[in-house]
Amino acid sequence: MVFISLIYIFFLAFSIILWANELFYLNLLITAGLLFGLLCVYNITITIDNTYFSFKLGIGLIKKRYIIANIKSCKPVSGISKRIGIGAKMSFTGYILIYYIVTGFKAIELQFHDRNTIVHIGTPIAEEISQHIQSLIDGNRTVH
Repeated sequence: MVFISLIYIFFLAFSIILWANELFYLNLLITAGLLFGLLCVYNITITIDNTYFSFKLGIGLIKKRYIIANIKSCKPVSGISKRIGIGAKMSFTGYILIYYIVTGFKAIELQFHDRNTIVHIGTPIAEEISQHIQSLIDGNRTVH
């Protein structure tokens, strides 16, 4: 994350140096776009209650909410590939895999009852979050 921030600062400094150049506005536009991208994924906020699991990335433009009763399983996963990077991504390998990764190589994996989708949500405390969600899932099963 620090490396990406340094790249943004470099582009901003480069734009200022080229103030008199005709490419200044293009550089400023690129820098503004990169800064906006950084604001969209700079952290993750996870909220869990008895009914919903929700999260938002960065300033909240990317957010998702899942009903706990629709989640079949939740488990921690590690070894998320460096190729995935940060941000929201989708890949198709039999199941639809959706990645929301901000930091590190740990994530929670959510599987659902009603669809063939696997969601990976990157967080440094994947074990604690997955245990809590799994306990809520198991609690919902005993109620029905």
